[in-house]
Amino acid sequence: MPEKKPFERLPKTVVPSNYKLKLAPDLKQFTFAGDVAVAVLVNEATPKIVLNCVDIKISKASFVSGGKDVSTSDISYSPENETATLTFPNPLETGKGELRLEFTGELNDKMKGFYRGKYTTPEGEERFCAVTQFEATDARRAFPCWDEPAIKATFDVTLVAPADRVALSNMNVVSDQPSPDDPKLKVVTFGQTPVMSTYLLAFVVGEFDYVEGTSLDGVCVRVYTPLSKKEQGQFALEVAVKTLPFYKEYFNVAYPLPKIDLIAIPDFAAGAMENWGLVTYRESALLVDPKNSSASGKQWVALVVGHELAHQWFGNLVTMEWWTHLWLNEGFASWIEYLCVDHCFPEYEIWTQFITTDYTRALGLDALKSSHPIEVPVGHPDEIDEIFDLISYSKGSSIIRMLHDYIGDETFRKGMNVYLTRFKYSNTFTEDLWEALGEASGKCIKELMSTWTLQMGFPVLKVSSEQQGTSRVLSISQSKFCADGPIEGESPQWKVPINIATSGNPTKSAHTVLLEKPSITVTLENVQPDQWVKLNPGTVGFYRVHYSSEMLDALLPGIRDGSMPPRDRLGLESDLFALAKAGQANTVDVLKVIEAFSNETNYTVWTELATNLGALAKLLTNTDFGHLLKEFTKTLFKNGYEKLGWTPKDDEGHLDSMLRSLTIRVMGRNGHAHAVEEAHKRFKNHCSGVELIPADLRAPVYLTALSHGDQTTFDEILKLFRAQDLQEEKDRILRTLGSIKDPSLMQKVLDFALTEEVRAQDTVFVIGGLTGTKEGQQLAWTFLQQKWTELITRYSGGFLLSRLVQYCTEGFASEEKAQEVEAFFKTHEAPSAERTVKQSAENIRLSARWLARDASNIEAWLKTKSQL
Repeated sequence: MPEKKPFERLPKTVVPSNYKLKLAPDLKQFTFAGDVAVAVLVNEATPKIVLNCVDIKISKASFVSGGKDVSTSDISYSPENETATLTFPNPLETGKGELRLEFTGELNDKMKGFYRGKYTTPEGEERFCAVTQFEATDARRAFPCWDEPAIKATFDVTLVAPADRVALSNMNVVSDQPSPDDPKLKVVTFGQTPVMSTYLLAFVVGEFDYVEGTSLDGVCVRVYTPLSKKEQGQFALEVAVKTLPFYKEYFNVAYPLPKIDLIAIPDFAAGAMENWGLVTYRESALLVDPKNSSASGKQWVALVVGHELAHQWFGNLVTMEWWTHLWLNEGFASWIEYLCVDHCFPEYEIWTQFITTDYTRALGLDALKSSHPIEVPVGHPDEIDEIFDLISYSKGSSIIRMLHDYIGDETFRKGMNVYLTRFKYSNTFTEDLWEALGEASGKCIKELMSTWTLQMGFPVLKVSSEQQGTSRVLSISQSKFCADGPIEGESPQWKVPINIATSGNPTKSAHTVLLEKPSITVTLENVQPDQWVKLNPGTVGFYRVHYSSEMLDALLPGIRDGSMPPRDRLGLESDLFALAKAGQANTVDVLKVIEAFSNETNYTVWTELATNLGALAKLLTNTDFGHLLKEFTKTLFKNGYEKLGWTPKDDEGHLDSMLRSLTIRVMGRNGHAHAVEEAHKRFKNHCSGVELIPADLRAPVYLTALSHGDQTTFDEILKLFRAQDLQEEKDRILRTLGSIKDPSLMQKVLDFALTEEVRAQDTVFVIGGLTGTKEGQQLAWTFLQQKWTELITRYSGGFLLSRLVQYCTEGFASEEKAQEVEAFFKTHEAPSAERTVKQSAENIRLSARWLARDASNIEAWLKTKSQL
């Protein structure tokens, strides 16, 4: 890693308590003018005020105190520190005062700070709205401020906007008057906010429709949509109206603002942003079209709404003291969003899906040497973007799930209430949460959880067993799980809460123990010799399990007959696959276990199988026998494909629709003759308007048609894309474009990704779509290198850049490629993607070793299968 940039937080000599902020965005010139009067406290006499300021020109500055008004024109800017320093002729006296500034800035097109978003009116006219995205450090692009999470203040916001536009901010409107200077403008003033951090402030000026509801606890909830699409806000409104009272009851703390708005923004880098009282979303994370949205699209909206609303308490009411503790916000919200969706939609079985969407992905990243602890000391703003990753979100949420299970729901809620009540309107460190949960549970939570947040990685538990009369004696030992095989030297240790279940009652823990040393012996009473024993029921503990071969053999019938619960079947396969990848199990043995799943019925278990077989298929693109794995995969999915068919049944539920979509996608991608033929037929009828494809089947049909298609298919899908209005449908098409197999068309996809037709927020996923084949991976990597200057300008310092680097590099599998990637990034700086480059190089080398180790065995075994 390059050396960390020197960084100092802002001096505390002068601190703000209230900002009276007025902003006038110009939607034609893409600029804005503003003025701010900041009530401050001067803690020690100083002639200087240092505050954050980027791409803003301060034209006037004065300080008012004790009836004196002193102005200064001595203003210096530090672009690298992102600060402005105002130097006054004499030291400012201690006590209260007011800093007054006038300034101008740019409504940029970088999706950060105060920026412009492009949209098309229902009549087809292209227009712009002005919106904000301040987390982590971009409020300073909208107005000069103390832009650190712990420097909280209240805000009185006024927006000057075109009279025919909607103007929104965090609080309710208290006055809306025509501008005395220009009848085409209006001046909108909002109520004073509670004490809050700058990164949570928000303003929007644009054209929107809305739907409205009131939650049980009397909060006015609105969902703002693009013009003439308000019915697409209805689903998110229903979720929000149910969610607010759920959180109020869960935390036993009321939502403190009079209203909450959820708004769909046309250009938006992240999925959503939890600004207090004005939550911004990508269109596809908020809008649901009753006719054209898929089951997975709806579910995504429910989760994102649940996540952002949780932040209104956890993050907004109580905020981390510094970005080092970001995981507190994100890990917690990523856990409780599932609790909330499970409450609203139990039929989603969302906690089972959590295992594939968060838990296993976090385990995958955290096994790397280039992972990082949950808590990372962060200084300079450039370093912050890198920690908005799977470790903060998914490992964070996984260890909170483990802790919640360990102390129980009631105790957990009690501790959360203590935490939120004690620290409301202020800032916290991770330890503050552990302390509150420790008080509620009477357990030493800090000691337990510090082993999970302060050191990176997680343990693998090696287990063997012996029958002694009617007892089963287990020997369990822990060591760090490493993606490249058993750890060498002394292993770090974790405090591991372990639950153990038996086939006598697979869903209930028969024994619970806290492993606090390298190994332990556990005796289970009344276990018959023919019963299986399994660690980690429900796959809740954040660790892998490596069973002795006898224990593993005893578990397999539970997979075949489905008597082992879905989360356990999934966890078992996931652990085995990870062990094989790390060279601690044989890949062929894992494929034999995977065969036991041919009668599987659970959507999430199939998702995990498809993900792991997909990873293996990608590895085998570097060999000449990838087709054999395709045959194996089609055989495995055959029963499910035939049973589900292409037509939804009347009585089927949400998960059946998602499983059908997954099964068709897998069969289509692997070239199953019937699936390919059916997909082509349906695609043709869809494009010609004869019969529209149901929303749930569109992604798999587009993917199948394209991966077995030609120039005509490609032209048809682009025509479809251009005719689309719904962002979810545009996303679906964009994410499947890269499935085309013709290299000249692949190049066209890459060029198309950088055209005006594709929003910058989506370009990354278009390029990523190509990386499933060897040719596509190489083309994407070449393209990244050729267009690096343009891409870095477009995504400078944002997390989309690291996502792009990951997609274009990590699929290779040779030492030569690892060195090529490292060499390119030695000479081309990648701010906010440095860690990603290391992770990619590590993954490339791991894949190369996996191939060298297991390829010939895999080929021989798959050949025996294909001859049957």
